[in-house]
Amino acid sequence: MTAGAELVERNEEAAGAAAVVELDGACALSRDRIGGKAWSVNRMRALGLAVPPAFVITIDGWADFAARGTISEDIWRAVRAGIAALERGTGRTFGSGARPLLVSVRSGAAVSMPGMMDTVLNLGMNEVVARALVAETGNSDYAGDTRERFRAQYRETVLGDPAGVVPEDPWEQLRAAISAVFRSWDSPRAQIYRRNRGVSGTLGTAVTVQAMVFGNLDEKSGTGVLFSRNPNTGERAMFGEWLVGGQGEDVVSGRTTPRPLAELAAAQPQVHRQLVAAAHLLERDGRDIQDIEFTVESGALWLLQSRPAKRSARAAVRAAVAMAEEGLIGTDEALTRVTAEQVRAVLRPATGESTGTPLARGESACPGLAAGVAVSDPHEAERRAEAGEDVILVRPTTSPDDLHGMIAARGIVTGLGGVTSHAALVSREIGRPCVVGCGPGVVAALVGRLVTVDGGAGTVWPGRVEGRAVDASTLADAGRLAGWAGTDVDGLAAWLDARAAEGHTRKEAELSARVTEIPDLDLLRLIGIKGRAAHDALAAGVGAAAESVAVRCEELVARGLCAATPIGVRLTPEGRQHLDGLLATERRAVDRAQIASVYAEFCAFNGDLKEIVTAWQMKDPATANDHADTDYDGAVLARLSELHGEVQPLLRRIGDVAPRLARYSARFAQAIERIADGDHAWVARPVLDSYHTVWFELHEDLIGLCGLSRADEAAAGRAH
Repeated sequence: MTAGAELVERNEEAAGAAAVVELDGACALSRDRIGGKAWSVNRMRALGLAVPPAFVITIDGWADFAARGTISEDIWRAVRAGIAALERGTGRTFGSGARPLLVSVRSGAAVSMPGMMDTVLNLGMNEVVARALVAETGNSDYAGDTRERFRAQYRETVLGDPAGVVPEDPWEQLRAAISAVFRSWDSPRAQIYRRNRGVSGTLGTAVTVQAMVFGNLDEKSGTGVLFSRNPNTGERAMFGEWLVGGQGEDVVSGRTTPRPLAELAAAQPQVHRQLVAAAHLLERDGRDIQDIEFTVESGALWLLQSRPAKRSARAAVRAAVAMAEEGLIGTDEALTRVTAEQVRAVLRPATGESTGTPLARGESACPGLAAGVAVSDPHEAERRAEAGEDVILVRPTTSPDDLHGMIAARGIVTGLGGVTSHAALVSREIGRPCVVGCGPGVVAALVGRLVTVDGGAGTVWPGRVEGRAVDASTLADAGRLAGWAGTDVDGLAAWLDARAAEGHTRKEAELSARVTEIPDLDLLRLIGIKGRAAHDALAAGVGAAAESVAVRCEELVARGLCAATPIGVRLTPEGRQHLDGLLATERRAVDRAQIASVYAEFCAFNGDLKEIVTAWQMKDPATANDHADTDYDGAVLARLSELHGEVQPLLRRIGDVAPRLARYSARFAQAIERIADGDHAWVARPVLDSYHTVWFELHEDLIGLCGLSRADEAAAGRAH
């Protein structure tokens, strides 16, 4: 193998390893890189909470998958290493052994998209594992239930065929499930959701692989969802549901109707106390209402996820005021927590004036009044709404595939499910009055009739119902917000509209100004060095916002200088020719003697940097550094810090000689700061703006400004 091929192979292996990250809570990780679900797992572990071990295939891994259409062998090797870490953390063995390990494979974008992408639970199950679980637990019902759950979900999610053959090989199951979850980013329902919520389709999803814990194990097991405050009203009271003998999908899907958390408190008071304490901690840490998924396995509490809760307009207003009064957030932030539309919604009636017997009664999932003709088909709801008709969507239960009909409807009613079901979560986010758990006959009872959904009272009435006056507590909260805004209640929505418009205008102006400040040379040169690069990676290199870089990249693509790929932009032959001309102009403007002098000084440091990075990666030529020896790592990092200090005068001179290179100093400083904060990925990880990445790119720029080639410098021993 040639030296160039070896370098490519090493880079690909490093990129594969970098695309898979263990979530041990030891390092701060970017939500934009690992997705919200993995970020939550990592943060909860950092807080010392009980969370099953997990690792994440990052959004970089999704980009690689999108480009190739398959999981690369380098990423797959890193996934297998991640499973080995789960085995060590649980004392179990994936796919075999007396104590088998099963895992969940779950999507996780940086922006919450509840239920829009795929999940596979209980993965790793086969005949051998099922028998081992029976032997371990003595519970054949649990083993059989778990196997059937896995087979049904795998067929639906991965195979897309209810009669499909599920492979017995756990590794084959895992690879196919990861691929299916990556592909679900572009599912029709996910695209509808993103269009409705204004979420970019280029963000991508991570995949979290986590050791399973089992709410279906025995009578002291179950699963549930807890909100740290009521997501309907915003009141400071725990709000949630619990299902004995279930798994998480049972509660969220709405296919069953869970029980109040009071039943968990009565049956297992210690577990309930631990859960409440965790909710308080997570709310203080996140400074927002938390939506927490949990499982109890044989009396042991495990937390699976915590995220900012979807909430009704009333809850948004109440929580913003309450959290400001509690000192959790400032008054200005409280004003950013509500929208003009939410204020308008809370100043409309939340419940109705009606007497007699309602057509249906259930639980309030999202307050508000809405009237229309009841329909049961989401496609029909969409068609009739597009024709200008008010409709109410009535379903036995909703799923992500119903989203288009839910958006089209004025209100939502379900026969099954509780206040933490899919219907409840989505209705709060899109602001639709919703009543859930009305009973299995609700569809037949309502379809075709003109009805009013009273989301506040949890009832459905015949005909149109007049609303009650807005209650005094709602007006008081709106008044508090108005006072902080310097207006009155009637003017609050207009004030929020104006501020949003002002912010949008200011952002556009700032973006326009920043865009014009990114010269072709700066951006094309960085793209050329990186080969292919995403907008956020380029933003770090040119010192601009990712939004600005995205706009400029679109311009470069339109001009034919760059081509867009799923993992970023690359130069076209025309772009490379244009860049060569710009670099030639830059070289003519630089003092040749001075650039040669600073390059010679840089080369004197270059050998030291290579030795430090090699020591960071390898303890000796035959032993990879597993970073378990903190003293060894500390000594290497001390050498890097010392080098960083010594190179500062040189970096300043480089900026004086070639102004375009002045920003390297800030990039090095950021990497050192991240390393000092404990995120050691910033030493040498290729996909980050790590110290080694920045050093390599500076080296490339200096070689170019000197009119040299990397091949010549490598032959002379000054490049690698």
